[in-house]
Amino acid sequence: MIVALHGFLGHPSDWDFLRDAGFEVRAPNLFEGDEIGSGDVLLGYSMGGRLALHALLAGAAFSRAVIVSAGLGIEDENARAARRVADEVWACRFESDRWQDVVRDWHAQPIFAGHSIARDERDFDRASLAKALREWSPAALPPVASRLHELRMPILFVAGERDAKYVAEAKRAAELVSNAELWVAPGAAHRVPWEVPDAFAERLRAFID
Repeated sequence: MIVALHGFLGHPSDWDFLRDAGFEVRAPNLFEGDEIGSGDVLLGYSMGGRLALHALLAGAAFSRAVIVSAGLGIEDENARAARRVADEVWACRFESDRWQDVVRDWHAQPIFAGHSIARDERDFDRASLAKALREWSPAALPPVASRLHELRMPILFVAGERDAKYVAEAKRAAELVSNAELWVAPGAAHRVPWEVPDAFAERLRAFID
């Protein structure tokens, strides 16, 4: 069983392509407070990857993990403060702006390299999105690099080759975890699972098997 955690502005249905590929998947809705629970593999993307690392460090019962396009947190206090300001701007926009406008601008961020995913406002609670930006961002959660040596289960760190920031973070993480693998996905940017779904499913299957 894979427990798959979506990213910000993500939805449990984002992982349906893994079910279609034959994986058994449980996908909690993080915005509705669903429990992560336990399972064989904990898979987290971006925000979900950050939360997955914190869950593992808190003792979540999984035999292995896959962390996709997730950073290790912000250690510099000035950078943390600047990120909090940026997060607050986005949080206010998700609370009050016209949905089409804020989603368009979110997808237009350089990190996504032009990749966009359709999002229906009816699938989201705006207050929960704002809360996630304020409480689950790298500026709010403590950095984890100094604790990664505590993790003993096999972990696959994934980043897209066109996502230089997170390739660096994945390489750093893989060096800090004793039982780690690294996969830099060819041709992908930040949204690896949905940009190269077949290659991602193949690499995931190889890691699990």
